[in-house]
Amino acid sequence: MKSKKLTAVYALIMDLPLSLVITGIALKLGNNLNGPMFVRMACIAYLVTFFVNFLPVGKWGVDFAVKHAKPGTFKFGLLINIVIAGVFVVILDLIMTGLGVLVFGHGTFQAFAFAVVAGFIPCYVPTLVIAMLWNPVADGLSRKICNEPAENHF
Repeated sequence: MKSKKLTAVYALIMDLPLSLVITGIALKLGNNLNGPMFVRMACIAYLVTFFVNFLPVGKWGVDFAVKHAKPGTFKFGLLINIVIAGVFVVILDLIMTGLGVLVFGHGTFQAFAFAVVAGFIPCYVPTLVIAMLWNPVADGLSRKICNEPAENHF
């Protein structure tokens, strides 16, 4: 189990590329990609993802993966990240789309619902890729910074 300090440092490292990429994709999908909106929404996404890291999503991912794959395999890591990316995208999609469509865009609930559904897959795929590629780097850096050993899932 990660300490809160390690979780916080990990979140700061892991969530930066995630927030930037997903914000860009989401704004592009909504035809609202411009500098000021990108900065505003990326900062909010970074803050939201920081707090999502304190949910037990890693445990949920491991619990799911252990039922379907052997620990230490690519499939095991992929299954863990499928769950984690799914949770992050659902939460980000609902909050960020709500802000973009309802608050900043003054849209309707129908437009919000459509945008949530339409944005899920285009945001989920890059989130999964970022999780698979960047997680080992973020985990290693955060453990080195916090001087905490790596976890062994089994």
